[in-house]
Amino acid sequence: MKIKLHKAQGDVFLSTSRFKVVAAGRRFGKTVMACVILFHQALLNKNRIYWLVAPTYGQAKELAWDILLKMIPQELMDKKPNESELKITLKNGSTIHLKGADNPDTLVGRGLSGLVIDEVAKIRNHKRVWEEILRPALSDYQGFCIFISTPQGKNYFWELFNKGMKKEDGFESWQFKTEDNPFIQRSEIKAAQDTLSDRYFKQEYEASFEDFTGVVWPEFDQRVHVIEPVELPSYFKKIGAIDFAIIGTTACLFCSVGENEELYITGEYYEQNKRASEVSDVIRSRASFWWGDPAGKRKTENRNGVMFSLYDEYADNGVVIIPAQNDVNAGINRVAEYFKAGKIKIFKTCKNLIAEIERYHWSEERETNSGVLEPKPFKSFDHACDCLRYLVMSRDKPSVREPKKLVRFSDSDFERMEEQQSLHDEIIYG
Repeated sequence: MKIKLHKAQGDVFLSTSRFKVVAAGRRFGKTVMACVILFHQALLNKNRIYWLVAPTYGQAKELAWDILLKMIPQELMDKKPNESELKITLKNGSTIHLKGADNPDTLVGRGLSGLVIDEVAKIRNHKRVWEEILRPALSDYQGFCIFISTPQGKNYFWELFNKGMKKEDGFESWQFKTEDNPFIQRSEIKAAQDTLSDRYFKQEYEASFEDFTGVVWPEFDQRVHVIEPVELPSYFKKIGAIDFAIIGTTACLFCSVGENEELYITGEYYEQNKRASEVSDVIRSRASFWWGDPAGKRKTENRNGVMFSLYDEYADNGVVIIPAQNDVNAGINRVAEYFKAGKIKIFKTCKNLIAEIERYHWSEERETNSGVLEPKPFKSFDHACDCLRYLVMSRDKPSVREPKKLVRFSDSDFERMEEQQSLHDEIIYG
């Protein structure tokens, strides 16, 4: 049995790095290459488990199932492939299983010897899926992982790619254009280039990590708005903002308000799937009062038949929240004004907020509002950005330094001080 890879695919196949990150253009053959590696490893090792994870279960089937069925001879299979589970079992006891990341709970609990994550950039919450769910599954057998995707802006896949370019922690990266596949007609690539926008062609056919079009806050400049943590005056008011989540990311920002309404973002809380009681234990002492997503006021019936809201749950845990003004476009404009005026300073330790601001961009879709087409921010990885809007739209009053009290001395006070000075001189000078 012979399986041929073109040179660029072969470079990745032959690498001994544990974690391989492949940014490749359309039709490069990245999924075929990944399936070859999975099959090769499953053939070499008995009774091991290998997965290919795609953004959804349907995409996993569409991307890789037919490739594996054509690649793996029937005589090497232990039994007929299980199409309902997208699972192939070899005679040596090893299995190759296709999975979807749209239901992360199904990815928990198995020890894996190897893993391919296909179209990483398109997986929702792909940082969490990798770091909290899939990475631990490789620990038992020191398993490998191959990340393959066409880029989609500078997201977490971009961070992994940069890690591999530096060859950190067992990572190695490659960047391939569609034209690196010698079997793709050059006329097809030229036709795509003539049809598509320059940015889209670079992303899809040259695997370029293009900046998002229409960054929401182009006024943001790390050199101006990000500072080293400093000790702020004690009289600065401490306020906070919360973007709620029962399932998913709960984000909080801790803020000190300066004398000229400037906002110092001094810290952040950014955690997955935490209860109100767990969040409250961490943030309770960080602010005098809190602004929150008004959606948290919505009441639902709990198991005891009592109508309850997230605001109620936080209040029960010592965090009283005020509904924030939540006009998205107005908030975006006001944050932009604050950035322009240099009135937002972010401690460099707030890494999630900084990363979100740099990637917060306008969606290419448009929504109709009273018959008018308006831009709409892309609704992903924006939890801390929402908190920033709440803080700015609170229009909180500036902090005021308490005036120093004047001390008035009477004649008797001066007489007493003169007596003390005279005594001091007599002791020192005799």
